[in-house]
Amino acid sequence: MPSERRSNRLYGVRKTYALDPLAGEDSDPNSTGDPTASSRSKGKQPVHGDSSDDDFQVGPGEEEGGEVGEEDFEDDDNFQDEDGGAEDEDNEDVAVLSEEESKGSRGRGQKPLLKSSQPRLTKRRQPDGTLALTGDETHSRGTWNPLEHVGKSIHLQVTFGLDERDILAILYARDRWGRGVDSAFPTRDSLDEAGSVQDYKYGPTFGVEPEDLKRESTRGWDWYYSDGAGERFRKRQRLESITEEEARRTFLPAPKQGKHTVLIGPADDQMAFTLDQYDVFNFGDAWGEVKGRPPKTGATAGSGPKRRKRQGWILNIGQRVQCTAWAPNQSGLNQYLAVVAPISNEQKEMYPDPLNDYSAPAFRPSAPYPCALQLWAFKADKGGDITKTMDMSLEPRLRLVLGTDWGDLRRVAWCPIPREPRDEDEEDAFKNVGLLAGVWGDGYVRVIDVKLSRDPNKTDFYRVDTPVFEAKPPSTVCTCVTWLSPSDIAVGCADGFVAAWSIAPPSIQPQTEKSSNPLPIFYHPIHSTYILNISSAYPTHAHLVATTSMDGETRLSSLVDHARDMVETTRMRVGSPHITYSPWLHSFVSSDENDFVRLLTVRRFFTTLAVARLPSTVSALATSSPCHPSQLVGCTGGTVIATNPLRRLLHSKEKQWQQTWFSHTWARGKDSSNSGTSRFNDGYRAESISLLRNMMGDRKLINGTLVITIFEEETHVTALAWNPNQSCAGWASAGFGCGLLRVEDLAM
Repeated sequence: MPSERRSNRLYGVRKTYALDPLAGEDSDPNSTGDPTASSRSKGKQPVHGDSSDDDFQVGPGEEEGGEVGEEDFEDDDNFQDEDGGAEDEDNEDVAVLSEEESKGSRGRGQKPLLKSSQPRLTKRRQPDGTLALTGDETHSRGTWNPLEHVGKSIHLQVTFGLDERDILAILYARDRWGRGVDSAFPTRDSLDEAGSVQDYKYGPTFGVEPEDLKRESTRGWDWYYSDGAGERFRKRQRLESITEEEARRTFLPAPKQGKHTVLIGPADDQMAFTLDQYDVFNFGDAWGEVKGRPPKTGATAGSGPKRRKRQGWILNIGQRVQCTAWAPNQSGLNQYLAVVAPISNEQKEMYPDPLNDYSAPAFRPSAPYPCALQLWAFKADKGGDITKTMDMSLEPRLRLVLGTDWGDLRRVAWCPIPREPRDEDEEDAFKNVGLLAGVWGDGYVRVIDVKLSRDPNKTDFYRVDTPVFEAKPPSTVCTCVTWLSPSDIAVGCADGFVAAWSIAPPSIQPQTEKSSNPLPIFYHPIHSTYILNISSAYPTHAHLVATTSMDGETRLSSLVDHARDMVETTRMRVGSPHITYSPWLHSFVSSDENDFVRLLTVRRFFTTLAVARLPSTVSALATSSPCHPSQLVGCTGGTVIATNPLRRLLHSKEKQWQQTWFSHTWARGKDSSNSGTSRFNDGYRAESISLLRNMMGDRKLINGTLVITIFEEETHVTALAWNPNQSCAGWASAGFGCGLLRVEDLAM
């Protein structure tokens, strides 16, 4: 069998390119005195990976224009340098081998080569050493690819930066979350390690100076509590109390006929539960009790409810769950979850749309449909260590309903910036929950100061007449919102622009109701069309915002200088509606055009790293938690998976693990207006999945065509959220198209 094709360049040259020191002595004129004669006598042999430009150097004994045989040119043309060329990048010096290098590359006894007398091109340089470009010349720069063979230190520097703060922050994340047991869901032991392990000074602050983060949580909120600007800011909001009957009739979705049936429990012994609108049940009743050692709570055996293998709450909201978000800065036992469910299509028919024939619905304000923001309270158990479990003896309670008539509430975002508690919070008659920003159907972005009554058994119903802040860009509508600081927000617009406002009122001239629309501090085009989502890189790089658009582009822009500081990653065929920033990973997490989840590191935003794969199209992505790097992703098939991309980010060849939280399936009832039946399957094992898109033998190929399965809208996972508070960092919520809401403690 013939050997594989190799270069036909031969040992032994036909012409000598080096001076022979013995040329002047009496010898055979046909002999050159070089050791290659022995090679010629043994026949021609192919070169095995040894290439050098020394063979092409001309000695002073040969003329520059001397004849060269055609055979020489043929050999040189057929030769391919496997090392990618050995010329110096600046062409300033010609490589000359030393005596030791000459012996290693040309054989024992070979004489050193002299410098070439050929003319060479010398590039001009500036006094500082940089190249002086002339005419239309361009200079490009690059960086190492961490996926190639580079050392661990180089890999960390290329991926996360050269600053020691960035390196120490990722080392702290590796020490806490790099273990195999945390490859999917966060463990309770790892969550309880906060404050007890070596933090390298910059670990808990993700590379930010601890003094800066402390100053932002204290002095950064001075404007809110001040007597001047803060008082005017708080007085802007006007709420009108309404009755529960009016709220249910106008702002809340109408109940469906019949009850919603839920099947849940072990696969071979599931139990059926029926839920009316706003009913709640503990699905732990379908599971057996935990056997083994008691938890580390200090409670005696038999006291309180017995712990189940799985326990949590399922609520029936009654309509498709649009979005959910946990309130941050809640260090107590009460945790608050904001839930948005729009009214039904039958209810919307009662409100005429004056702009129905004006333009496409996505690019114009909608009709003034009523909508409600619901705030549900969940109680944590008093026992336990730092990370607490749910108190299953107290059912979740609806604490607040805020009704609006500005169209559907499409996006909500709590202000994630930490806020130190103050005496003013305790002196207020209402409990301060936080600032909530939202995007409504009329195209405005608004901020509401959410407060609750001190009575934990009371449910308040209000109609919001005026928020603390509202704004709208000219000739377009807002589509998404994110927080930059305690007083700054950024929104994406339907025309591809990004706008940023300061919600704090001016300290010199107060803003009155008759004043015009607030002017943005930033308003520039980032994309060519509709922006689907926006996320800021807070707290590590609060001035950087990542945006996804319907044009398929995903861009990272700086609000300081968007024209120069902008980078984009690989363009997709369709836009991705999901993107969030994880400070633990120093990366943005997003979805691709179908069923993959990708990682976009801030310093290498132009490349993507696949970290998860789902059985169907991605439909929901939980906002990254500041307490752990695990990510929750839901799909249209009703499956929710959890994965920790840290190990794959640090080691590109590491196996990527993911684990299914549950899978949900909805079936239609006998009547079209019936709520239907939902089935939950739990108890999945962690699995190592392949992140390569193999087109041969793929289960989604039918007759050679790639197909995408379309599921019932009620089966879809529509909203996911992690609890951002350290005491309840393992809590997560999932909303569905059928109107169910599942809340569970996932800390193992």
